[in-house]
Amino acid sequence: MIVAAVPLVREAAFLAWFEGATAGERFAYHEGHLGFDRAFRISQFPEPVRAELNRVAVHAMALAEQGRVVLAQRRIAEDRVAYFAIKARGGRA
Repeated sequence: MIVAAVPLVREAAFLAWFEGATAGERFAYHEGHLGFDRAFRISQFPEPVRAELNRVAVHAMALAEQGRVVLAQRRIAEDRVAYFAIKARGGRA
């Protein structure tokens, strides 16, 4: 498995995208295996990187639960997935 040295996206960049995005805009916030990559003691990322990824994932899930984004995935390879947030129309999915 290939591990990047830094997360694909920082928390501030994700939040800035969300604030400026229009309905239907898509934002790739991670590539890999999100469940493993953000898990304490399982992730191969250094702790500061894992923690940053976890914060981004928590924001993405919270926005999805509020109906403000739709979360989607696209398989890139056998063990690699791209994770997307899509801005919802009118704040609701």
